[in-house]
Amino acid sequence: MAATPESSLEDPLRSFVRLGSGTGAVGLMAATLGADVVVTDLEELQDLLKMNINMNKHLVTGSIQAKGGRNRRLSFSTRLHTDGGLHIL
Repeated sequence: MAATPESSLEDPLRSFVRLGSGTGAVGLMAATLGADVVVTDLEELQDLLKMNINMNKHLVTGSIQAKGGRNRRLSFSTRLHTDGGLHIL
């Protein structure tokens, strides 16, 4: 089923983590479709992520927040423990 602006994302595909988000465009699109998204990237990109979120918050029907920085790095060897309700985007 393709998500459209008229329909929000259905559970359980509602919560996402976007690793290496860059500008945050993919996470923002998911959030505009109703998903709850955490976008992550390096400390150097946090201001850009937050600015893009702020400039597009009027379009968001789910939620989106930026996380990251030097103390919050996640490597691909890090184990993610979820209840099955979190998806990596």
